[in-house]
Amino acid sequence: MDWVFISIVIVLVSLGCLQYYFGYKDYKKVGMILPIIFIGLVIFFIIKGTMTLSVRDILMPILGLFVLIGVWDNGYQKKQKAINKELDKMKAKDQQSMQ
Repeated sequence: MDWVFISIVIVLVSLGCLQYYFGYKDYKKVGMILPIIFIGLVIFFIIKGTMTLSVRDILMPILGLFVLIGVWDNGYQKKQKAINKELDKMKAKDQQSMQ
């Protein structure tokens, strides 16, 4: 394998983990940074002429944006489930102590 490909994969996985962490910690404003940077890069590449207005060059950035938002939302939903589970445990303990 080429070292450039490996380093790109490592960077992408790291960015995905970072986005998941932002969602898990409920950092809404920080979680918007990566999608905004991504949109800015796409617009830059379109203006520069690197990307054309072909179907592939339009669908792939949209898919990438949805992936970034989905990864953040996945972390956010996981945290909300953990909070709700903990609240249910606390409510069950309170009901047991009242009886």
